[in-house]
Amino acid sequence: MVKFGAFLAFSLAASVYAADACTVENSYLSGEGHLVSNPQSGSAGTAYDYQLWYGDPGASGSMTFYPNGIFKAEWQDTQDFLARLGFSFNDKNGVDIKTRYFTLDYRYSKNIVSGRVFVGVHGWTKQPFNEYFIVDDWTGTIDESFVGRKFGEFEVDGAKYAVHAILREEGEAFGEYTHYMHIFSIRETPRECGHIDISAHFKKFDELFAGQTDSIPNAKGVLKNVALKFGNLDNVMAAVEAFDNAKGSIDYAYIEFGTKPAETSSSSTGPESSSVAGSSSSVAPESSSVAESSSSVAESSSSTLALSATARVSMSDRNLLVFDVQGRVLGKVFVPAGSTIGSAILARFGVAGIYMVKVDGKLGLLSVSE
Repeated sequence: MVKFGAFLAFSLAASVYAADACTVENSYLSGEGHLVSNPQSGSAGTAYDYQLWYGDPGASGSMTFYPNGIFKAEWQDTQDFLARLGFSFNDKNGVDIKTRYFTLDYRYSKNIVSGRVFVGVHGWTKQPFNEYFIVDDWTGTIDESFVGRKFGEFEVDGAKYAVHAILREEGEAFGEYTHYMHIFSIRETPRECGHIDISAHFKKFDELFAGQTDSIPNAKGVLKNVALKFGNLDNVMAAVEAFDNAKGSIDYAYIEFGTKPAETSSSSTGPESSSVAGSSSSVAPESSSVAESSSSVAESSSSTLALSATARVSMSDRNLLVFDVQGRVLGKVFVPAGSTIGSAILARFGVAGIYMVKVDGKLGLLSVSE
């Protein structure tokens, strides 16, 4: 279930290539989508996991995810529908928010016929168990009877966000949990594309909910004194949630998560981003010293193999995770059936040089020429 471990297994300082999601054209071929129409979760066959959920009788919904890491969803006659795709961590204690940075670049279109809809980044925490939603877009009315008490606000990514929390008392749905806190970070103005510094929100949550006992309303507006603490991450996913006899659809054209270890970060609050528009060495260094050092990596690691840039991958579409020779993640590359790895990388990044590619659980060195 966990693809996040791939970042740790090779001790890589991850930084993901991310273009301007609002203007870039999706360079991936979508390939054949996988449709699910019953509530379920699992691997999307890429670096991401997916979840489709709705529980009310008479409701219907579906989700289609693609090899390039995007998805679309539609729903009808539902009181609560959730479709999401992203990282899910198989860690019994969850991932400490202070150990990693996360970002999301996204673009989508939506068609909302009825009901209330939230779109953004959704997830759950452990120790303690809580729910959070970074809401970048919405329809309908947002009021405190639904999102709870306002605990604060802050500015990030060029906009103001208000942080609310409400107490959910739905223990029967989650076994041992008798109640949990539902946190919302709501953007002042909605949008359908952009960049989210996810970790900036986590940092604010950690400041506002540091373990203190305070009053928080439940769904009936009754204030209760409980310990307020954000917790460790169980998952981080791009999501759409629809309520109140909702009907509509959403179609993502671009999804790109960024993540890297916090200890390797600079003074900035988010992951580094490799731009192919800048120096070519930031994407694929080509100096002889780099080539020599990368050769030593190949010789010293039993999990590293040599790849041919002209090798054909298989008869089926594939997504490969690509790194620079310093071990920084550049992003996913979609390789259509019958195509070569080298041509796909060159089409994706536009720069010739030395790359590292993860194929079938092993890292391979690849020299790509124009």
